[in-house]
Amino acid sequence: MKRLIGILVLAAAVEVSASGFPSLMMGADARFAALGNAGTAWPGDGSAGFRNPALTAEGTRGSAVFSAHRWMRDVQSGFLGFTAPGGKTGFGGHILVTDIPGIEHRTGPSETPLGTFSASEITAGLDIGRKLTPAWSVGLGGRVYYQKILVDEAFGAGADLGVCYAFSRVPVRVAAAAQNIGTVSRLADERIRLPLTFRIGAAVQLAETAGGDWLVLADAVKERDSDLGLAAGVEYGWKGVLFLRSGYRSGLSALGPSGGVGVSAGRLRFDYAFLPLKKGLGDSHRLTVAWSF
Repeated sequence: MKRLIGILVLAAAVEVSASGFPSLMMGADARFAALGNAGTAWPGDGSAGFRNPALTAEGTRGSAVFSAHRWMRDVQSGFLGFTAPGGKTGFGGHILVTDIPGIEHRTGPSETPLGTFSASEITAGLDIGRKLTPAWSVGLGGRVYYQKILVDEAFGAGADLGVCYAFSRVPVRVAAAAQNIGTVSRLADERIRLPLTFRIGAAVQLAETAGGDWLVLADAVKERDSDLGLAAGVEYGWKGVLFLRSGYRSGLSALGPSGGVGVSAGRLRFDYAFLPLKKGLGDSHRLTVAWSF
């Protein structure tokens, strides 16, 4: 039982205890966390390949992001990602590290634990996207997975697939992605399954409306062992300097509304996201620094 404690503590936030690596379902950076973790169809950020590898071929500038995430019961995550579009082919990469500290170590019923230990998850990936036409892009991402609880370890490999279509006459994009297609070795005697996920999304950009720019994102999300859910968000940008965001995530009962702000200074942008977790799990806070190059 001790080998499962770390997984179950983390999985309690998203109710996916039958799958491993629940940290993958909490997203990558503060901008899209504030937008309900929608964004399958929206490029231009260093986390784009994490959401959909086809997005690495979209846009004209590269981007890198670093994000720190503190959420329930002192669980902490760090994310580093980049995208580098160029001509018809773009590249990206990311690494997501999650640590669960202070897990009590017991080998049986007792008033006092033998001590404490931490559990960890690491996911890393490389992405390539290709523009087939001015409208169509496709992408492929390779993934490696690592999980450790006490002295037990599990390793895995997988892939993400994605496609994106940009309409020429209206500022609308539609996209689809299949994420975490792969396998993981057993963690001691426990079977670990990746959170296989299918996403279909749309993005609509409205310029100079009500004194600023608006971005509307919506994704339909089906994750293994979870009901079909909706991820949606709205971003208001004032003069490209100040950004206000709001979102909502359904389908995972511990999640719900989210919000955040962003401030841009030249090529740097600083983002913050807040997500109140349900069921007494505490709150989620995320800070991100994004750099365009």
